[in-house]
Amino acid sequence: MDGWVNASGIYDNLSKRRYEYWHVSQQGIKTMVSWLCWNAPSSVYEQWKKSVS
Repeated sequence: MDGWVNASGIYDNLSKRRYEYWHVSQQGIKTMVSWLCWNAPSSVYEQWKKSVS
């Protein structure tokens, strides 16, 4: 998945059916910080989105 990550943000991981938040440092180091299952309720997604942004 990290091959598709070019900037910090939320990405859809189709193969694992989840949302992932990736951070890309100024040196280009990519780190998956957090993830959330696609089955999570929308209220949980919105709360998660706010916490990682």
